[in-house]
Amino acid sequence: MSTRKHLAAALCALALSAPLSAAKRPAPVTLDTVIRKVQEQQKNTRTLQASFRQEKELALLAAPEVSTGTFSFSKPSNVLWSYDAPKRVQMLIANGMMTTYYPDLKKAETIDIKKFEDRIFKYMGASGAIDELARYFDFTFTDTKNSPTWLLDLTPKNRAVEKRVKRIKIWIDRETYLTTKFEYVEADGDITRYTFENIRHNQPIENGRFTLALPPTVRVEAMKIQ
Repeated sequence: MSTRKHLAAALCALALSAPLSAAKRPAPVTLDTVIRKVQEQQKNTRTLQASFRQEKELALLAAPEVSTGTFSFSKPSNVLWSYDAPKRVQMLIANGMMTTYYPDLKKAETIDIKKFEDRIFKYMGASGAIDELARYFDFTFTDTKNSPTWLLDLTPKNRAVEKRVKRIKIWIDRETYLTTKFEYVEADGDITRYTFENIRHNQPIENGRFTLALPPTVRVEAMKIQ
């Protein structure tokens, strides 16, 4: 994460004691500016690692269902979601295959996603996801004073989209232009929310991170995309 440089004490005192002239006022932040910066950051992202908290608010549950774990991404197309609690699950995308491993059940499911890989990675920060979303959603931009993030609030442009997704919210860090929180509301009102912390951007990932060494006792089932 980048940090703001401190000014010399004398310059700070001068700046605080005198009002900013119109020429020195920072330009107002706009939706177009934030989207452009996010796109630049996406293009420059080689690796991304973070811890995450997933919350699901379902109509049938009295309290949110909470899961925690870690997330890793490496260009061009390697992704690993490792759920640590309350149940251990690993979901790996590598070499055109998606493998979901349930260690406690001694079970794994594989799906060939080669035909859908480009589409999947558009929504994982690997390419122009914002452009793609703009085709189907209207954006509302919120810049709250003293907040560390900007908020993009997306609503469907037509009923066909609204039948699947009612609303999407994306929180963008002001300094890194990375997503720190993501929320989507399904048509039935169910909510899924991800919060990312300890984000490491473009740092090396150890060899073998995107390999699942399944024990011989694990039952592997090949699945098909419906």
